[in-house]
Amino acid sequence: MTAPASQSPLSIRRFAKLAALGAIGVAFGVLALYALIAFGSRFTPSGGIDSTQATLTWISAAIPAAAIIAAHLAYAKVLFDESKKQSG
Repeated sequence: MTAPASQSPLSIRRFAKLAALGAIGVAFGVLALYALIAFGSRFTPSGGIDSTQATLTWISAAIPAAAIIAAHLAYAKVLFDESKKQSG
C-alpha cells in the first residue's frame, strides 16, 4: 500500500518556499555576474576595448542573462504558489 502523493515524504510542498528562494537567489547571482561583465568591459580611453565592442559585449551578455533571470523568476512564482496550497 502506498501513501497518497500529498503525504509523500518527498512532496514538493515541503521544500517549495526554499526552492523558490533559491531560484530568486540564482536570478540575483546572474544579475551580479552581468554587472561584473558590464563593468569589466566598459569603454575607457586608455583601455583596449572601444565603445562598439563594449556595446556588443553588453548586448550579447544581456540576452542570455535576461532569459535565465526570467525563467528563474517564473519558476519561483510557480513554487511560491505551490507552497501556499493546502496539503489536504
